[in-house]
Amino acid sequence: MMSQDKINIFISGSNGFIGNYIKKALIKDFNLLTPSKKKLNLNKTSILKEYFIKNKPDVIIHLAASTKFKLKKKNEKKNQIENTFNITKNLVTNINPECKLVIFFGSIEEYGNIKCPFKETQHVKPITYYGKYKYKSYLYVSKYLKKKNLNYIWLRPSLTYGFGDNKERFLGHIINSIKKNKSFIIKPGEKIRDYIHVDDICKVLKLIVKNYKKKFNCILNISAQNYIKIRLIPKMIEKIIKQKVKYVFKESDEKEINLCNSNRRLINLFPKLKFISFKKGLIKTLKDESIL
Repeated sequence: MMSQDKINIFISGSNGFIGNYIKKALIKDFNLLTPSKKKLNLNKTSILKEYFIKNKPDVIIHLAASTKFKLKKKNEKKNQIENTFNITKNLVTNINPECKLVIFFGSIEEYGNIKCPFKETQHVKPITYYGKYKYKSYLYVSKYLKKKNLNYIWLRPSLTYGFGDNKERFLGHIINSIKKNKSFIIKPGEKIRDYIHVDDICKVLKLIVKNYKKKFNCILNISAQNYIKIRLIPKMIEKIIKQKVKYVFKESDEKEINLCNSNRRLINLFPKLKFISFKKGLIKTLKDESIL
């Protein structure tokens, strides 16, 4: 039974990597609404609207999106339209009037091929379908919710890692390969990535939720500013676990760009925020994955 003293928070994508952590971070202080995709399909507009009318969430956290990146190019665009843009559009157009804040998870990939570190005010140039349809979702969200005078915040987190990471992501793939004693490929690894541990994502989200009455209506990068050159990560892991891992360097035909967020706006909002370093986060992840 839900407590009458706690606000109601709806989380889409609650069974995903980040979603599972967020549930654990919020469950003690808030009433959580976390239906599975089978129980609440975000593509079914009438069912979604009925659900919001019945449950009246005070805060909505929208995590659901397609993170399948190994599809053929001709299928990838269709996948992102259906499972990233369309579900965001459906959710936005059916929000209940009682809702005080909608928190959207965008992506650092929305920035694309522009100068680093990325600032929220920059004009973006996404190059992946995932980045393009996340950005298209943002444009729709900001325009629609402004007309409705509904409060929202669009988060652009850095590359998130930790125990249970998506195996299609770079760090998740490396860790999964090490666990199975398989070789992995670094292509070519000269560019820089911005990593943040999932516990720090939850820390920031909890602060935002606790300030749900504040008027946001903005984009917010979530970054610990842990800027790491890709090719150095295997060596860091070897040093931590004190043994060699199997990997090879290969040239890539794809354009490689830096992905690094500025966190100035975030620190201005929450000046007491402290983050875990990439090395400490990597040690924690390797321990949690029973590699260390």
